[in-house]
Amino acid sequence: MGRRSNDNVEDDQGPGQVTMVRPSGGRWLITAVAIALLAVMAAHLFTRHEELTHFQRLSTTVLLITLFLQFLSLLLWNGAILLPLQTCMTGLGYWELFMVRTGGFLVGYLVPVAGNIAVRMTYLRRRGLTYSDFTWATLLSNVLALVTGAALAVFAVGILWMIAGTPPAPVLWLTAGVLALGVIGLTVFQFLPSLAGHPRLQRWPWLSGMSGFKARGRTMTWVLALSLVRHCFNFLTFGLLYQSLSQAPSEFLTGGLVYAITSPIRMVTITPGNLGVNEWVVAIVGKVLSFDLTTGLIVALVFRGMSVAAQVLGVLLGGAWLTLWGEP
Repeated sequence: MGRRSNDNVEDDQGPGQVTMVRPSGGRWLITAVAIALLAVMAAHLFTRHEELTHFQRLSTTVLLITLFLQFLSLLLWNGAILLPLQTCMTGLGYWELFMVRTGGFLVGYLVPVAGNIAVRMTYLRRRGLTYSDFTWATLLSNVLALVTGAALAVFAVGILWMIAGTPPAPVLWLTAGVLALGVIGLTVFQFLPSLAGHPRLQRWPWLSGMSGFKARGRTMTWVLALSLVRHCFNFLTFGLLYQSLSQAPSEFLTGGLVYAITSPIRMVTITPGNLGVNEWVVAIVGKVLSFDLTTGLIVALVFRGMSVAAQVLGVLLGGAWLTLWGEP
């Protein structure tokens, strides 16, 4: 990724400062939505408490494997975010970024939408990163993650089609929608530098400052590779959980497909930590693919729990690394 040599937007207002100011009414509404989604989920699980015995089908071995997969996925995603940032600033360490992202992860549960991004941008800005740099690097990693998730969904549908025949029409439409999002996102990203140079956008320096950026092929290749492998680990996690709960080996591929189709929703923070949103989206998409809602909710809850546990492991490892060897 290249930068303009005359980039001087360090003192301009960026997107983080805008999003940090959120009306209290909006926060209350978002919190109310999260509470409502969680309440409906709790009511659903309570009325079908006999189905909660499915939790017993998740052996210790399965949980340890999913934890390991989530830990690897977390490390790969941190690398995919780090690479674009390192092209904009030197000296940013792997575990340094990991700890900053963990702080943003925690704050995101308290301040939805803006919290996670604001923590990262505030820290990185103090390390010399500009708003334009941050926006460009964040868009690059997320757009390529969207593309690789869509590619995985198409691949899984193709395999499922060959094995079990034509998938249900809603599955094909959902897969096509994810693919379209990936193509549109990549197209907009490629044209963003020329669009950012438009005179009408000069009033937003953090956006117009990206007019001189260009993604390098090597950086994009590595980010694509890291994002794809990360998605594959999450795919395996979903497949293993669905297979264990349904006790049908044939459901492994279908369960993984649920993750691939729902991967875009994890890039959009609607409620604190996307609580309730991720769970219900997974359950509904799983229902379309023949799973019952309870199984989908259990998978989503276990996936969230393993992700949090993996984050804790990462913090312990990162803290030990920084203490023993340190990073700039």
